[in-house]
Amino acid sequence: MTVRFDPSAPYEVEEADVVYAKPAGRELLARVYRPKGMPATPLPGLVDAHGGAWNRLDRTIGVHHGRGLAAAGVVVASLDFRQGPDHKHPAASADVAAGVRWMRAHAGRLGVDPERIGLVGQSSGGHLALLVGVRPKVAAHAGVPIVLPDGSVDAGAGDDSVLFILVQYPVPDPLARYRYVVTRAQAPPPPPAFDASRLVASHHGYFSDEAAMADASVTRIVGSGEARVLPPIWLAHPELDDNVPAEITEAFVAAYGEAGGQIERVHFPGARHGFMQQGGADTEKCVALMRNFVGSR
Repeated sequence: MTVRFDPSAPYEVEEADVVYAKPAGRELLARVYRPKGMPATPLPGLVDAHGGAWNRLDRTIGVHHGRGLAAAGVVVASLDFRQGPDHKHPAASADVAAGVRWMRAHAGRLGVDPERIGLVGQSSGGHLALLVGVRPKVAAHAGVPIVLPDGSVDAGAGDDSVLFILVQYPVPDPLARYRYVVTRAQAPPPPPAFDASRLVASHHGYFSDEAAMADASVTRIVGSGEARVLPPIWLAHPELDDNVPAEITEAFVAAYGEAGGQIERVHFPGARHGFMQQGGADTEKCVALMRNFVGSR
């Protein structure tokens, strides 16, 4: 059976875990979702960065969009990466950049078009996808050894650039979000609807200090002209997101547009932060729209 990218396709999907990188000798896994069959033409590829406030969760939580996109003929690699508190910024984004280099190095084996590789991420993973996407080939993301098709490892710079970025409820400005959750954690009863104290601890776990949060702010990078490229972005914005308030997203969208970038934001009425981790109508809508966006690239 041959397969090709088709936004309406119902291909069967196969999944496998592979080692994609070995920073400091530690094996990092990627769960690869692929349509079953032989590609008639090279397929789009997506490197997926999971959420979890830079400290929790792993590659397995991307199952809904991993399978949903692969069923349309997209190859998706959902990554594990180094997280806090054992590792600090920019370890996670360096691993995500290595994931892009890994997919490009394995494009022939995976049936991927090396010129049609994008990034996808949710929440803190959306932050990592944006950070890597707008600053390819920076020194901070270099040096993570990837596993090559012959099993050897390569710590060379490589090409970690991407054609487009798909993000769901991202945290584009860690410092602004940190200050927001600190305020929420100090709020008097009744308590916030989410555990703001846990999010404060997560910021402390991954970022050394507020200066590191500012350094990692994609809103600041774009607004200050430090972005090296501005790939087209598709952004899912849930209406009831009390984890990343609308003002933080609005500031990023405005900065990206003012810098000359193309960004398409889709609102999800009644949806909450993290909705992609649950199946349902919003998840299906999001996957369908992401399929269409990939097809337009």
